[in-house]
Amino acid sequence: MSGLIKLASVAFVLFFLLVLAFQAQFTKSVYVLVRQRNESENTRRIGRWEKSVPLPIVPVAIAVLPRSGKVLAWAADKPNVFSNATTHTLSVIYDPSNHQVYDQNVTITHHNMFCPGLSLATSGRVVVTGGSTSEATSIYDEVQDKWLPGPPLTVGRGYHSQATLPDGRIFTIGGSWSGPVGGKNGEIFDPSKKTWTSLPNTPSEPMSTKDFLGPFASDNHAWLFAWKNNSVFQAGPSTAMNWYGVSSSGTHQPAGSRGKDTDSMNGNAVMYDALAGKILTLGGAQHYSDAVSTNATHIITLPDVPFTKPRVQQLKGMRYPRAYANSVLLPTGEVFITGGTTYAKQWADINATLVPELFNPDTLTFTPLAEMPIPRTYHSVAVLLPDATVLTGGGGLCWEKCLGPEEEINHLDLQRFIPAYLLGGDPRPKILEISNTEVNLGGALELLVEGEVTEVAIVRYSTATHAINTDQRRVKLVRAAMKKQKGRTIHRVEIPKDGGVVVPGYWMVFVMSIGKGGVKVPSEAETILIRTK
Repeated sequence: MSGLIKLASVAFVLFFLLVLAFQAQFTKSVYVLVRQRNESENTRRIGRWEKSVPLPIVPVAIAVLPRSGKVLAWAADKPNVFSNATTHTLSVIYDPSNHQVYDQNVTITHHNMFCPGLSLATSGRVVVTGGSTSEATSIYDEVQDKWLPGPPLTVGRGYHSQATLPDGRIFTIGGSWSGPVGGKNGEIFDPSKKTWTSLPNTPSEPMSTKDFLGPFASDNHAWLFAWKNNSVFQAGPSTAMNWYGVSSSGTHQPAGSRGKDTDSMNGNAVMYDALAGKILTLGGAQHYSDAVSTNATHIITLPDVPFTKPRVQQLKGMRYPRAYANSVLLPTGEVFITGGTTYAKQWADINATLVPELFNPDTLTFTPLAEMPIPRTYHSVAVLLPDATVLTGGGGLCWEKCLGPEEEINHLDLQRFIPAYLLGGDPRPKILEISNTEVNLGGALELLVEGEVTEVAIVRYSTATHAINTDQRRVKLVRAAMKKQKGRTIHRVEIPKDGGVVVPGYWMVFVMSIGKGGVKVPSEAETILIRTK
């Protein structure tokens, strides 16, 4: 009898232990499911970073190629440091569709394209000027998949900016990092004549900061925006703003100060609403390096009549101070702000800002997003891809030799950020057909669309280096007519007539629908070429 009791007791204990084990496993499973659900819900709010793609170089400059959607990037004469060499550049082409990387040593143009001026011409060619080889011009032609030598600048430059104008010419100014120091007045490139022409009445001194390094650093990285009547507006980084004209020998007109803002070197600016002439400015520091970063933000509204004072509105500011950051204009009109440092220090990640932010143009607020796995500071880049994701990369690439561990400073990779609008489970609208892939200013397009579309917008293909992207801008298109066709919709949209608003060249066309919670969900882009008449 006692044996049976002992057996029953053992059985009970075993049963009790099994119940406890089951409960523990059940509790763990529930916890995992809840955690996964919470993580999934959180991801729908803050976005997600994909695994990085290794490159053979640090991508310091980048351009999205409009015909293929591939990405052109380059470093300097070496993959992870730069020197005084002036004969070649290491470059890659990255294909986002399959993550293939093709590398090339560009020698044909005899140009070290490190720290250049950079813009996308109306033809879709990538125009690269100056840098380590201060007077050189190199042009990448996607159709030929070939680098072509261009005409020399009238004066050597590095760390300068350039902007493509409504008439197809390209204006550049500043850049005392390379070539002679000071006196870097503007000049203009005419692609049809293949010439650079000096504009002596477009002085660089009025747009210079009060950097403690003097002219060598004070006329760098101008925030340039092409505007109406072939004018150019300089929004920063100096607190002084300026207008430049490009006719004859050029003209100059002061445009007042950017509110109470300080000089904001290595901050950035983006024209997020070109129809309204609205520019968002973000962060920077009073000096190029060894200075505290700012979280200051402003909206500058350009007047319809150039060479008059714009309106400046100071915003509450970003959540984090940033210098060396990048801002990317999304199809929805929001601005994705990524990377940078709270203290401006070249070639250092120690003060990296790892939390990106999203600017909402309707509420004028900044929302934190998913933390970056990899710091993106000095010499980093970011651009919008046609699938409505953001590609970031780079950081590092020191002079001759990094002063710290290279693996902590040099980032030889690219990484894609998936915005929250693609993670909510909402179906994306789709452009099935487009009536024309080429259209004149003032012309119209018809889009056959699948899904309930509430908005159509275009974003210009762009380039980026050193926190500067003068190409990107967004235009919300007016829907002139709409008709249903077998569960699909034909939208007729009109392109604005003014090339100062819609700078001719290649643009991405997006349609948006409204998802859960009122989130705008963009389609993948179709590409159009907008031409002057």
